Amino acid sequence: MKFLKITAKILLGIVILIFIFLAFTIAPVDRTDYRKMEYFQEMNTKLEAWKPTKDTANNFKAGWATVNLTPSKPTPTAGYGDRQGKPYQSIHDSVYVRAIVLSNASKPIAIVSCDLLIFPPEVKNVLKEKLKTIGFDWSQVYVGTTHTHNSLGAWGKNSVGELFAGKYDQNTVGFIADKVLEAIKKASQNQVKAKIGFGEINAKELVFNRLVGDSLGTTDPMIRLLKIQKQTGEVALFTTFSAHATTLNADKNFLSADYPGEYVQRISKSVNFATFMAGAVGSSGPTGEELHDDFKQEKTISEGLFTKVLKEINNIKTQEIKEVSLSSFEVSLREPQVRFAENWRFRPWVFKTLFGDYPAEIKALKIGNNVLIGTPCDYSGELMPEVLQVAKSRNLNLIVTSFNGGYVGYITHDRHYDLNAYETRVMNWYGPQNGVYFQDIIQKVLKKI
Repeated sequence: MKFLKITAKILLGIVILIFIFLAFTIAPVDRTDYRKMEYFQEMNTKLEAWKPTKDTANNFKAGWATVNLTPSKPTPTAGYGDRQGKPYQSIHDSVYVRAIVLSNASKPIAIVSCDLLIFPPEVKNVLKEKLKTIGFDWSQVYVGTTHTHNSLGAWGKNSVGELFAGKYDQNTVGFIADKVLEAIKKASQNQVKAKIGFGEINAKELVFNRLVGDSLGTTDPMIRLLKIQKQTGEVALFTTFSAHATTLNADKNFLSADYPGEYVQRISKSVNFATFMAGAVGSSGPTGEELHDDFKQEKTISEGLFTKVLKEINNIKTQEIKEVSLSSFEVSLREPQVRFAENWRFRPWVFKTLFGDYPAEIKALKIGNNVLIGTPCDYSGELMPEVLQVAKSRNLNLIVTSFNGGYVGYITHDRHYDLNAYETRVMNWYGPQNGVYFQDIIQKVLKKI
């Protein structure tokens, strides 16, 4: 009898401990209207206080440079969790950092694209210090990536980061930061007077809605281009597109820039310099993911982009620019809500333990009437129509890019929030109502800029 009483007390103690653990670990999903929450009010205050700077002059200059990012020995391969961070086994094609440096009256501004999955927060932190050595600071840098799922890893300093990018290595982080620094420095050294133009091409046959399908969802089908022409006649082309760089699947364990790399190689034969950034890639896949031949799919997308862009290059008229400015805003966010069920989530401390805790920001680069908005996420193409409408009403050419040096997961359309899918359940970390919240921020920036 005494034994049974002791056993019962032990079991009761275990039940109480489990209850306490669960109480401190999980909580209901908070569905409070975002407009009533403190983070929204805080962000509104920031945007209301913001006064866009105007660097106006008639001395617009541009320079560009490419630096090889291929390591001397294999690193973990970033992009697919089921690879478990294994090092790549061979090099299919080299990866690069590409930089464009623009200047007008005062501080130069660097636009940097890397053949990486994301622009890692740890690289950003190291780069912030190193930029001082070449006369730059982070406020002068606009970054993005091609979002290839077959490039360098070892840059994620937490459990989830190591799942997608392999074991963390400070040397690799420093290596990436040094290559970015080198590209900015080289681009700064070859600036001459230039003009710029904007182009847009519909490529709806190259992208599909991978979240809910094209019958239920939409995509952002546009290739967007900036053409920069130096007074020497040299031409650079900046391209964005919304299809995920996932033509090469997880079983292809080699280093590659995926279809963006092949596209840049092709178009670079027709211009002096080319670079690519992932646009609104959330919910968007490259057409042909059902194909068994990944290389055929890669060729189809890269050739499709190349053919369309090649026809358009000469039609893009360049003009003199009198205004260049870059602004940054730290984004106030709802508490992270990583869900394991529709209405249940892990508490913020669990998220920060597994994912890390990095500040996120929005960057707004204005070059004449061209505006680039850099987001810290996989920004969904389904969110583009509303922000494009605001831009066009103000005679602005808008380009939205993803992966700007912070990462807050997927920002998808709110009508899909309760869909039990990878983008909306596993990777939608700060919802609900994140889609309309980010739209709200971008629209307010466009109205003031």
